[in-house]
Amino acid sequence: DIPKRAFQHQFLIQRIAVISVCDKEEGSPTLKADRIIWKYAALFREGRYSEEELNTCAPIDEELIEKMRHYEAVFMDMVDRYANKMTQFQVSGDVPYSERKHLFYANLRYWNHMLDTEKIDLVVMNHEPHQCYDYVLYGLCKVKRIPVLYLARVFTIDTCFIAADWENPAPELAEAYRRVQEEYADVSKPVDLSPNYETYFNLFRNKQPEPWYKPKKVNLTQQGFIARWWRQAWKILRRDPRRFLASMLSRSFWSRKLHQHRAIGFYDRHITVPDLNKPFVYIALHYQPEATTLPLAGAFVEQDRIISLLAACLPPDVKILVKEHPAQGERCRSEEFYRSLLAIPSVQFIPRETDTYTLMDKCVAIATATGTVTFEAILRQKPVLMFGHFAYQYGPGVHRIRSAEDCSRAVHQILQQKESHTVRDVRLFLKALEACATPFPGPPDSPIEEYTQEEKSALVGALIEKKILAVLPQR
Repeated sequence: DIPKRAFQHQFLIQRIAVISVCDKEEGSPTLKADRIIWKYAALFREGRYSEEELNTCAPIDEELIEKMRHYEAVFMDMVDRYANKMTQFQVSGDVPYSERKHLFYANLRYWNHMLDTEKIDLVVMNHEPHQCYDYVLYGLCKVKRIPVLYLARVFTIDTCFIAADWENPAPELAEAYRRVQEEYADVSKPVDLSPNYETYFNLFRNKQPEPWYKPKKVNLTQQGFIARWWRQAWKILRRDPRRFLASMLSRSFWSRKLHQHRAIGFYDRHITVPDLNKPFVYIALHYQPEATTLPLAGAFVEQDRIISLLAACLPPDVKILVKEHPAQGERCRSEEFYRSLLAIPSVQFIPRETDTYTLMDKCVAIATATGTVTFEAILRQKPVLMFGHFAYQYGPGVHRIRSAEDCSRAVHQILQQKESHTVRDVRLFLKALEACATPFPGPPDSPIEEYTQEEKSALVGALIEKKILAVLPQR
């Protein structure tokens, strides 16, 4: 499931068999291989395995099941991502526990069989494993010690890394940052950046760049139930009339929609205009479901865990201003979620349209799982409490939070320090990024384009080849 252009750079490795999982067969990468097996990705995302197909796969045993327990627990949450797309669950919008278990074991049996029978000794993914089936595949590779590589894109700037473990992302960036700090230990030595990275430096420090996502305006205004949902209903009617009719006649469907509408309305009714002259920590909630929280947030996938831990570590006079993601829709939120946050005395909901850069400049710190707000905060010299795993975690002023002790220590340091990190620290981090990052053939584009899309594809292809040669034995 890798962009085809990234593989037009010819690989030096010939495999007996290659399994290519893509949305379209014509999008499959061009590889040297004796045999290429193409698989339709949508079937796997939606867990469509027939009993006849599974019965041809080798059974799984207790040892493998026990080794995969951790991945099973994550998978059970991850299924929410496709609940509305799985035909049998479209009306209810939820997958029962027993069905989630069945889906996990179907994925486990199928991919365990494929890895063993096809003697696969490398898996390459287009992104972090977050689409259910690929997370099971990722877990199996870890258990079986099969190398796995994936493209980790940095959406704030035009770059990407090849990662092998989402819990240890872009270690080469950490090493590059260390080397750059040593090279520029003499503070009189200027930190020169390329025109591209100099533009990034000025853009994020002095301007307010547009977010890479496209906010849905429907979620930025308070609307009645009919006004909010009629466009979605019209799309369903045009695409799948049977599903539309089944939904209209389903009591559980209407109950779910009204429940979701009340959740959205609850947030909107409890927003207040904040006093930005008083100390506060800014939390921009993640859009969900997405890889940025599942799996990259780890144990903090439910963002109320971040906020409750932070609240316990902050002094009473420091508020926590929570802003809902502008593009967040009906899923992964509930009235109970919002109520649990408002029950924390220091928490305050603020309007979705509140300018994030104003909040960033006025706050004492930013807290997030893996949000792009981390990169923006680094460049604007604001400290960050980061609860997830992403390349930003190596940046200056970023406090990686894994425990209550981490959080308490970070809060103490932040409140005691007058300056999180210097302008020079910012430039050194960009210098490290510049030294080890590779431009990606897709959005966002660089401010000053140095390469065509085809040239970027060749660069990414060469990077993937280099990583493959590093993890596979020569043959």
